[in-house]
Amino acid sequence: MGKKAEYKGYTIESAPHHEANWGKWGLHIFISVQHPRGIQTREFSSDVLYATEEEADVHGITFGQRVIDGKVAGWTVWDMKSQDRRTTPRFKVQFRTTFCASPKLDGTGIILDLSAGGCRVESSVALTPGMSLELRMYAPNLEWPLMIEASTVQWISGQMFGVAFFRITESERQRLEQVITSLMTLPA
Repeated sequence: MGKKAEYKGYTIESAPHHEANWGKWGLHIFISVQHPRGIQTREFSSDVLYATEEEADVHGITFGQRVIDGKVAGWTVWDMKSQDRRTTPRFKVQFRTTFCASPKLDGTGIILDLSAGGCRVESSVALTPGMSLELRMYAPNLEWPLMIEASTVQWISGQMFGVAFFRITESERQRLEQVITSLMTLPA
């Protein structure tokens, strides 16, 4: 069938596939966005099966919206819009951070560089790429820690790891921008 929907600047296209062995339909979608180098597309699917193609279509669009909103663990589209992973300047810092990945994983570390879209952290806590973290940043001149609701571990090297921010409230985004603006005005 193939429903199509626009959502927050992205295009979600549903392409359910028939599972002949089960006589049901599997959820399968494509999320696309216009990018300076052309259209960027990413493919997603789920193991959940539906009785009809129409049902898989409807759930596919909803699933795509949840991926875009950062509500599906391990899957993100945050990076599809940026021209270059390094489009935002990075600043060398040494801010204390705490983070958690689940009720069973809490950690502390030091943020060594920071940008509007992510940071590099040094920590002895063992993580894996793709993990979703809630992150608190203790920057100077802030009365309380800056909170990133959701970030994704992009890479790990020894005791260093990089995270990309993908869900942050508007008020916290403004606080992050204030921190970055203050770093821009510091002498090199």
